[in-house]
Amino acid sequence: MQIIFKRKSKDPVKLSEKRAVVLYSEEEKLHSPNREWNFGRTMPYPENEERGQTIINTIKKHDYGSLLHQTRQFDDSYIKAVHDNDMVQHIKSCMDLDEGQAVYPHVFPYHQFSRRGDVNLRAAGYFCFDVGTQIQKHTYRAAKAAADIALDGALCIREKRNNIVFGLCRPPGHHADYNAYGGYCYFNNAAIAANVLAGDMRTAILDLDFHHGNGTQGLFYENPHILYVSIHGDPRVTYPYFSGFADESGSRLGRGYNINIPLTGHVDDKVYRNHLKDALKKIKAYGTEILIVSIGFDTYYADPLGDFDLSSGFYHEMGYRIQQNFPCTLALLEGGYDIEDLGLNAVNFLKGLLG
Repeated sequence: MQIIFKRKSKDPVKLSEKRAVVLYSEEEKLHSPNREWNFGRTMPYPENEERGQTIINTIKKHDYGSLLHQTRQFDDSYIKAVHDNDMVQHIKSCMDLDEGQAVYPHVFPYHQFSRRGDVNLRAAGYFCFDVGTQIQKHTYRAAKAAADIALDGALCIREKRNNIVFGLCRPPGHHADYNAYGGYCYFNNAAIAANVLAGDMRTAILDLDFHHGNGTQGLFYENPHILYVSIHGDPRVTYPYFSGFADESGSRLGRGYNINIPLTGHVDDKVYRNHLKDALKKIKAYGTEILIVSIGFDTYYADPLGDFDLSSGFYHEMGYRIQQNFPCTLALLEGGYDIEDLGLNAVNFLKGLLG
C-alpha cells in the first residue's frame, strides 16, 4: 500500500517557545475487554481502561492538569486514507454486538484461499493476525477516538498552535497495518498522524515501544518520505515474532528508510541510552522537522509484557533528549501495562519533553 500526499510547503516550522498540550478522549474508556487468549490460556486483558485514566490522574497530581484537553472529533476519511476500507467497516460492525459480547478470530485463511464473503464479524480472522485482540460493541468508537487524538495532535503542530503534543491514545496503534489489526491495535495512530504531517514537513517516526511496530513498518516500507526507526525487543523471542529484524531496511523507493534496532535480554538505562542516541542521530541526519514518537512504557523494568529494565527516571531523560533534538514532537501512547507506575513513567516523559 502506498500512501499518497501532496507536499504543501518546503518551509520549515519555526517555533521559538514550547507550547505543549496533552490530548485525551473520554470515548477511549468504552473499550473494556476482560480476557485474552495467550498460548492456550485465557488471561486478564492488560490493555484496559485503567491505563489512560491513571496517566490523567497522575498528570493532574503533578500540577500539569492545565495541559489536558479533550480531542476534537473528525469523520473517518483520514482513517480510510491509511487503512483498507473493508477492515474499517469490519471493525465498525462491532457496534451491532450486544453489551458484554466479544468477538475473536476463529478461522485464519491461508494464502491459497483468501476470498471472503460479506464483511462481518465472522471474517475476523481475515483481518486480525492474532487470537488475543478482542472486538466489543464499543471498540470502534474507542479506536476512532484514539485516531482522532493522533489527527488532532498532527493538526496542532501543522497549524503551529503547539510544538509539543502528547496524545494519550488508547487503544494503541503501531501493530495495525493497512488491512490487518492485532496486538491490541485497530487503527495505526502514528501512521495517521504521519500521513497528515509529511505533506508539510520532513517527518520521521521513532518507535520506543518494547514490541516492534509491524504495522507502522508495513505501511511505510516502500515510502521514502517517512523514516521509521524502532528500538524494541528481539523478535526471535518477542511479540509479534515475525517482524523487527535488523536486516529489514525497506524496499523499492523506501530502501534505507526503515531502521530496526532489536535488543536482547534485560536492557538497562545505560545500554538503552547508547541506542537512543544512535537512533536520534540517524533521525537528525534525515533532516527531520517533525518527530512522531510511538512511546511505549512497557520497556519499564516492572512491566509484565516486556523484559527491558528501564528505570522510571530514565523516561525523563528520554523525553528531554528527544525535545532537545526535535523541538516539534508529537508523542503518541502505545504500550505500558504496569498500572502501578504507568502514570509516573508517563509524567516523567512529559516533564522531559517540556525541558
